[in-house]
Amino acid sequence: MSMREYVVRQQGGLWQVWLGDRLVSGHPTRTEAVSVAEVLAQGAVARGERAKILAGTMDGVAVEIPLREPQHQRA
Repeated sequence: MSMREYVVRQQGGLWQVWLGDRLVSGHPTRTEAVSVAEVLAQGAVARGERAKILAGTMDGVAVEIPLREPQHQRA
């Protein structure tokens, strides 16, 4: 089974979310980009796919960001 790997990195002053070689979205802050990557990764997991998020740090190292448990909405 393949893994969906979402990569968050800064380029040209914009925080980008990549899936493979495809740019998915861009955001002004790292927090916003990571949030989008989390939503996309959690959607993949809900469909039975494996997913992870890698985010670049200021020194150029990529670290894996653990997926948070989705919050259930109360009716």
